[in-house]
Amino acid sequence: MPKAEHHVAVIGGAAFAILAVVVVVAGVGAAIAVGQIKSLKSDVAMLQRELLPLRERLGKLEQAEKTRRDSGQQEAAQVDATSEKNKAGGETRTDQAVLNLSREEAQVIREYIKPAPSSGTAVAPAINVGDPIAGATIPLPSPITEKVPRLLGARFTTRNGAIIISMRNSRRADAVLAPN
Repeated sequence: MPKAEHHVAVIGGAAFAILAVVVVVAGVGAAIAVGQIKSLKSDVAMLQRELLPLRERLGKLEQAEKTRRDSGQQEAAQVDATSEKNKAGGETRTDQAVLNLSREEAQVIREYIKPAPSSGTAVAPAINVGDPIAGATIPLPSPITEKVPRLLGARFTTRNGAIIISMRNSRRADAVLAPN
């Protein structure tokens, strides 16, 4: 075989070898890509199965929050109606507490509001639910309203170690948390 043909055969063989290696590498890469795609598809399907119960639970929680918010609005409407009734009748006090706090709600309030302890002698007369509040009030801290949404817009003051809470647009004691 002449020398020129030998070079062409070697170059052709080398090109064929390189082409074969490229085809094998591309095939392996394609096989890995297909495997990854199948794995990702199964992961997506698994996550969708896990997401369905979470969506249902979220829907239930949103419905409960909406119900709680609606009851808070109804309670605020009752407070407004009661205060209008009291103004029309000339009464300054209600016979029943407008804002009934659960033990947990009262505990949340006490965690964030620490009134000064009362001295041995009463500085101001004791205040009861329904009594008008004289003096400045402070908005409830946001951590309280986040944990007890129905207190949104409520204000408070302290007197003789007690925490006095008035609801939005109220200038009377809607709840009184006695000192511990």
